[in-house]
Amino acid sequence: MEISYDPDGRSYVSRYEVGDLVRLRASERGEMAMGRVGDWGMVVAVQTGLSESFDVMLAGYSERRTSSLKRLTGLTRRAVVPCDLNGVPIPLPERSGLRAVDAGMTRKLGRAR
Repeated sequence: MEISYDPDGRSYVSRYEVGDLVRLRASERGEMAMGRVGDWGMVVAVQTGLSESFDVMLAGYSERRTSSLKRLTGLTRRAVVPCDLNGVPIPLPERSGLRAVDAGMTRKLGRAR
């Protein structure tokens, strides 16, 4: 995932990548809604473009591997927060002094392999 910073110093995820773990912030709405607040899993596909979206595999994470709900598609970064291997949301690093400005206010977080 790539972390960026607002002018006021607040951090946010500007881009998710395949392999990142995410948790739904709110339940999906609409006729075909399937995701519930608290569902979590791994990003398995990213569709780039004007409104970047991605697919999240729930089976084997917040759902059993044999669950009928295996994946959520077309999620946006506003719908999720990063989480750890247990589905617990993780705090984003805050910008720290001049180092962040020198780094272009964007830094890339490494993932555990």
